[in-house]
Amino acid sequence: MTGQCPAPARDSRSAGKDSPLALAARDLVYQIDGTRIIDGVAIGARRGEFIGLIGPNGAGKTTLLKTVSGLLKQQEGAVWLEGTDLGEMSAGDIAKVLAMLPQLTPYTFGFTALEVVMMGRYPHMGRFQVEGAAERRLAIEAMRLTETDAFVERTVASLSGGERQRVFLARALAQQPKVLLLDEPTANLDVQYQLKALDLVRSLVSEGMTAIAAIHDLPLAARYCHRLVLMSKGRVLAEGTPETVLTPQNIEEAFGVRAVVYPDPLTGALTLSLVPTSRDPDEATARGVRVHVVCGGGTGGRLMYELLRAGFEVTAGVLGAGDADRRAADILGVEYVPAPAFGGIDDHAHAVHLGLLDAAEVVVLCETPFGANNLRNLEALRGRSRLLTIQTRPFAERDYTGGEAQRMFDGLAPIARCAGPEEAVAAIGEMTRPAKSNREKASEKGT
Repeated sequence: MTGQCPAPARDSRSAGKDSPLALAARDLVYQIDGTRIIDGVAIGARRGEFIGLIGPNGAGKTTLLKTVSGLLKQQEGAVWLEGTDLGEMSAGDIAKVLAMLPQLTPYTFGFTALEVVMMGRYPHMGRFQVEGAAERRLAIEAMRLTETDAFVERTVASLSGGERQRVFLARALAQQPKVLLLDEPTANLDVQYQLKALDLVRSLVSEGMTAIAAIHDLPLAARYCHRLVLMSKGRVLAEGTPETVLTPQNIEEAFGVRAVVYPDPLTGALTLSLVPTSRDPDEATARGVRVHVVCGGGTGGRLMYELLRAGFEVTAGVLGAGDADRRAADILGVEYVPAPAFGGIDDHAHAVHLGLLDAAEVVVLCETPFGANNLRNLEALRGRSRLLTIQTRPFAERDYTGGEAQRMFDGLAPIARCAGPEEAVAAIGEMTRPAKSNREKASEKGT
């Protein structure tokens, strides 16, 4: 034994938090021609824990997996497997404890699927031992778990990429590992088998196995993994629970994109929507320009998204509990005036709404249905000079006030009527773009 196995991270959520470390690494460095592919990485995984490695291409995820598996030898640092220094273990001893599913399955010539899965039993067999009934039984069971038992007699070369991936997962399971490493295990699988494969891994983890997987799908990683390790440029940028790792700031720093992160309404797991950093080279002209959106009933979510995407600051009007636009505003981080569901707009909410309108440079009225409960949203628009409306059908079709809303709408003086969110954003961009000086105009003309 060389060195001492380090203590694990203390943010392991519930699974395995009181279990001993199954795999640990400290201060790992792996470099090629002086370039550090992984640079000072530390990681610890307890028994019964599922850890997801996430990060952009080239972050070092695959190299880290190969290093902690013993396939690559690090130049600095140490790895411990079940408390034993990996450098002191033979390849056979490692294979009795650890199995790895590579991203690209190796070429297997004319082997059948069963023969490939049986290879997973070799570490547990004597040097001259022939596969027997026990090995075949374990291999068939692994194939059953991965739904590949129908391929027993088929050659691996005849299988699709996804089918082949599942066969090699069965081979890894046939090793009966305590630690399972997976490099992009869902990359070649359709949606159904992505979920089945990760369900299977999570089930095995619940029985005490440790799993570490490089996963490119962030919502899947958040849904299935107890902890995430976010890598960027060979280093660990963040680690911990999905809630602490998948933040807009971390995602932008690692991937170079803006994102909104929110709980999936069905699973409760984190999911995200990506917002490109800019779709317009003149995005800077929008900085500091505030646009207020009067919406409701699902009419404003897309507009708020597109405005934020273009670089505008966005606020919204009074939105009742349960309203689809209120949900969109929460996800996007847009300030709005909250109100009870179907409760109407009281004086306080109306006053706050007027304050948001006064702070905006441009106001947009969406194709919102109006009834007695939200009529004051329309009333608040009286006298607004920089007002745009989105209108594709007669206002009367969404007036449920017996004509009162129509009279208020007719009293407005919008400076533009737009056919949809994209047209509205383009119009606002033109309205708020700073006028060019004579010097700038002359420069463009080359004079």
